[in-house]
Amino acid sequence: MDSTLSGAAAQGGTIRGFADAEGLFRALMAGVTDYAVIVLDTEGRVVMWNDGARKLKGYAADEIMGRNFAVFYTPGDQAAGVPREALRVAAADGKYEDESLRVRKDGSTFWASQVVSPIRDGDGRITGFVKVTRDITARKAAEAEIQDYVERLKRSNQELDDFAYIASHDLKEPIRGLSNNAKFLQEDFADVVGDDGRRRLDRMIYLCGRMESLVDDLLYFSRLSRQDLAVQGADLNRVIRDIELMMDTTLRERSAVIVIPRPLPTIVCDVPRVTELFRNLITNAVKYNDKAEKRIEIGTAGHEGPAPVFYVRDNGIGIEPRFFSDIFRIFKRLNEESDTVKGTGVGLTFVKKIVERHGGRIWLESEPGTGTTFFFTLKPPEGH
Repeated sequence: MDSTLSGAAAQGGTIRGFADAEGLFRALMAGVTDYAVIVLDTEGRVVMWNDGARKLKGYAADEIMGRNFAVFYTPGDQAAGVPREALRVAAADGKYEDESLRVRKDGSTFWASQVVSPIRDGDGRITGFVKVTRDITARKAAEAEIQDYVERLKRSNQELDDFAYIASHDLKEPIRGLSNNAKFLQEDFADVVGDDGRRRLDRMIYLCGRMESLVDDLLYFSRLSRQDLAVQGADLNRVIRDIELMMDTTLRERSAVIVIPRPLPTIVCDVPRVTELFRNLITNAVKYNDKAEKRIEIGTAGHEGPAPVFYVRDNGIGIEPRFFSDIFRIFKRLNEESDTVKGTGVGLTFVKKIVERHGGRIWLESEPGTGTTFFFTLKPPEGH
């Protein structure tokens, strides 16, 4: 903030109620109480001091006038020549700004944000400096708290990663051991265990496989939350065709057909992740469907800002509104009565996480017995 006192004084006649620009400047200083406003001479000595400076730094005007403003700096900053450097930079560049610790009269310190600007006369010569300071201690404390939270979150995430890897490797070994021993019993002692024993062993093998899938899903979910997205252009029509090829046997066996009423757009996204998103929604649409002819429709339903709203609609069993939030919870399954519809309960959790990683949101409309429509957005990354 360059201030030209004598230049303003030349126009003093246009400023009614003030004898000169210095009087105006003093009035402005007196009216500002949330900031410490200090006028320094060319050597850095205090020549003007407002009430905001008294409240912030603790000195009465008669205690500080004529003293060098270096008194407000910590001993370390004084020894390093920071006050002199502030005036030098302000004179050379027209302004000096910094955030650092300052010292009050009683020796206590506070975080301060300050701006030092030169005052020039009508000929452009520097006749002093204006120093404006505000207390940012509360902001710094909040920043420190946020940084501490971020560090704790990083440690927590790392611990989750470590746990997931341990679960993936160490837990799988005894699970596979149980499964293999159950298979050995089936093969070597089939006559001994009888039909009931074989059914129990089948169940044990199934549960071991299910547990192994849960462990894999837990590991994948931990990675999905933190791995960077590898974005590129993707023709969603081709993505859906690839999914149809992958699921061809399932679709034919379950009498399911995928319908795309209008061509889908090309978007910028992480293609493997978005492929998984659609595959999970299509899989659910087939799995939770009791109709003889299963129909899955995929399309767009307008826009939400620049992002198209996609939908995947089925004619399946539907979902009661009270379960709309539960279905996105990890390992949450609504259908407990039959192994034929028992997944691990993570498909829609993955879908929601992938949508969120792409800056979008997901919601649904459903009517029991009629079907379900999932809507979601995938926002393009910045710069695309």
